[in-house]
Amino acid sequence: MEVKTSVPPPLTEMNQSNQQNERYRVALVRWTRDGSGIGDAIYQELLKQGHEPFYFAVDTKPTQPVDVVFLFGPFGRFLPMLEQLHVALADQNPTFIFWNTEGLPDLRLPWPMMASLGSARSWLGRLQSKSSGESGALLAKFDPYMIRFRHLGDFLYAHQRGWIDVFADISDVYAQIFHSRGIPAVVAPFGGSQEWYAELGLCRDIDVLWMGKRATHRRSKLLDQVRAALRARGVDMYVIDNEERPFIFDEERTHLLNRTKITLNLLRTWYDENSLRICIAAANRSLVISEPLLPHVPHYQAGNHIVTAPVEQLADTIMYYLEHESERQRIAENGHQLVTTRLTMDYSIKTIMKEVQRSRDSRR
Repeated sequence: MEVKTSVPPPLTEMNQSNQQNERYRVALVRWTRDGSGIGDAIYQELLKQGHEPFYFAVDTKPTQPVDVVFLFGPFGRFLPMLEQLHVALADQNPTFIFWNTEGLPDLRLPWPMMASLGSARSWLGRLQSKSSGESGALLAKFDPYMIRFRHLGDFLYAHQRGWIDVFADISDVYAQIFHSRGIPAVVAPFGGSQEWYAELGLCRDIDVLWMGKRATHRRSKLLDQVRAALRARGVDMYVIDNEERPFIFDEERTHLLNRTKITLNLLRTWYDENSLRICIAAANRSLVISEPLLPHVPHYQAGNHIVTAPVEQLADTIMYYLEHESERQRIAENGHQLVTTRLTMDYSIKTIMKEVQRSRDSRR
């Protein structure tokens, strides 16, 4: 599949061009698996922008009057929830947002094959949700498989039924794919949130950090290779993969990133979108060094906000920036300024809520 990117708006205009006037009562889903605190970041931005957000749990319905239902992720089965909410809130007729923060299946697949496999996997998931007993247990065995296809099929199914009024995606690449296939998608990338960084002024005594799941054989192999290459040069990588050390979140993660000179970024697959890791690290002035990325977020300029290098050169590149502190600090500062003053969660939530107002105006 051909991958294109659009030209991002000038950064000086980003936060000026997303003003909306109306304020809404926003029901925000509380996923049990939102380990990165995305929901809390959304909640705080909505609050700062004058809206009235409140949480509701999965498999429940909002208990307060609601103008907007804000779903994101997905970090679980969202299609049954979406259908139930449409029935339960029919008398209020709220605007439904879905902000997709997860990836698509392999972009090398032709769209007809990708969509067909997605629709089939979505059908299997819907069948499972309505089954019980032995048949339900049998279908449940498919749960861990083809998750990205299920998400895609669920989006297509929801779109066909008009269940999503505003569909947004964190990736410019993915948004264009959806848009070209008849699903209007707003580009709303991850950006810096005040929930994710702080100015702690700590000594940066950790040379290189890896944090995240190994997840795939590809990523795990690359992590071990880079780590071994650095160790041979006398540099130990601090690894948080929930195997060697448990995952960390919130203030503990911010504290660690304030001690880290370089954060390594590796992809599960060649086409993945990893901007959450990038913006959290950059916001805390840790230089992100990554293998080459697709232009999911074209605002990141390699050599200016982050550093990219072929996988076989990652260890050498890390060593270079450990030995050239002023260059490392310059790029890290540029990345910090980008994600804390321009490419921010404030910008993205305003972008989404502007589309909400447009959708509600068109109804009237």
